[in-house]
Amino acid sequence: MSIWLCALGAGSAFAIAPNLQVLVVLSSNAAPYQTFANTLIQNLPSTMRVVVQTQSDSYDATQKNDLIVGVGVKASQLIVAKSNTPLLAVMLPKRSYEALLKDYSGKEMSAIYMDQPWERQADLIRLVSPNANKVGVLYSVSSHLDTANLSRALSRRGLGFYPQLLNAGDALFVGLDTVLDSSDVLLAIPDSDIYSSNNIRNILLTTYRHGVPLIGLSQAYVNAGALCAVFSTPEQIAAQASTLVSRFAQTHQLPAPQYPSAFSVAVNQEVARTLSVPMQSADMLKMQMDSARGER
Repeated sequence: MSIWLCALGAGSAFAIAPNLQVLVVLSSNAAPYQTFANTLIQNLPSTMRVVVQTQSDSYDATQKNDLIVGVGVKASQLIVAKSNTPLLAVMLPKRSYEALLKDYSGKEMSAIYMDQPWERQADLIRLVSPNANKVGVLYSVSSHLDTANLSRALSRRGLGFYPQLLNAGDALFVGLDTVLDSSDVLLAIPDSDIYSSNNIRNILLTTYRHGVPLIGLSQAYVNAGALCAVFSTPEQIAAQASTLVSRFAQTHQLPAPQYPSAFSVAVNQEVARTLSVPMQSADMLKMQMDSARGER
């Protein structure tokens, strides 16, 4: 199903933008994708013509568009496979975008990743665990974990790094016990082979037994029992995307792929008390992280 909409917002940094036909394709009609689309439209100049397609399976590559915004992995994969129209992929992991680049190297595309930069993650870990010495990460081969850059980001903050690779056939909770025995904090990463909906509850229970806090990936992780998380909301990513779309209207060029510029912090004070971790408010942590970013 498609919805034709004229962008009504005036929040873009570009007061006047040429007419642009933009197609926004959602991977599904899930609430986060709908929120992204609604916020994007509100932030775009009224001169742009925006069509929101809520089901990626009904995408028609014969329709003429100047730019397509693919929201999520499924939509982005489908668009780049069927179309030569410039693509801005959003709300997908960096590794998923890099796989698209590898498979479709000749296509014009860019992205706003769902992931947070390692520097931002490391800032949060140091703030909530000032006495921590080593950060553990359990990961599978399919995650393509960038261990070198993560290690550097942690090292700059005086933190050691304990990566534990889980190979095919390895027992998940044996690997988890190993990394928890050697770490003060466990950092979750986007890795569906490990952090699946079937595993997350037992992973959290195991971290509690070891007395090791889990740094999550989203508000949902914190609600489930992670100590804290840094993440970007659909509204924040949409605001950033609106700026890139408006620039594209002026230049007809996409920028380099990028991490989310705005972010939020969530904390679980109950988990902090259970693990005897002194915890500041989410707002205070966010303010200190902003300050650290400004100093770099």
